[in-house]
Amino acid sequence: MAMAQDILLMIENEHREVEQLFDQLENSGNGKKAQDCFNQIYKELTLHTYAEELAFYPTMREYEELEGFIEEAESEHNAVKILLEQMKSLQPSDAEFKTKLTHLKESVMHHVQEEESEIFTAVRECIEEEKLQVLGQKFQAAKQKWQSEVEAALARK
Repeated sequence: MAMAQDILLMIENEHREVEQLFDQLENSGNGKKAQDCFNQIYKELTLHTYAEELAFYPTMREYEELEGFIEEAESEHNAVKILLEQMKSLQPSDAEFKTKLTHLKESVMHHVQEEESEIFTAVRECIEEEKLQVLGQKFQAAKQKWQSEVEAALARK
């Protein structure tokens, strides 16, 4: 059995995956390929935000030094969730879709940059590696728990 991966490495890997999906979406035109890319972005970001909120943020709240990061992170998550829901009912060929995609990518990239450059550094100073690995397991479990629900929500366009 593989050694548990810490939550910060898992989150960083997912950030890279979503960055690649944005690139694919931007280069995929307006048809089925673009829709499939968006659906994957929707699924990945929705599961990612749920898992962070369920598995990561409650632990961060236990540390005074980390608590200040949570409000802004949750606000950024909410903005992303709203954009994803609005985009879900649009077609990639719609001008509004393209505008919202620009906002979505900017919001996600801002959040990623902030997490990786500020939050993760503070987390590593406060939380020991063993606990980060346990959080990684909780993060994966939360994603698995919500996967079928997120897929069903995507099917209800």
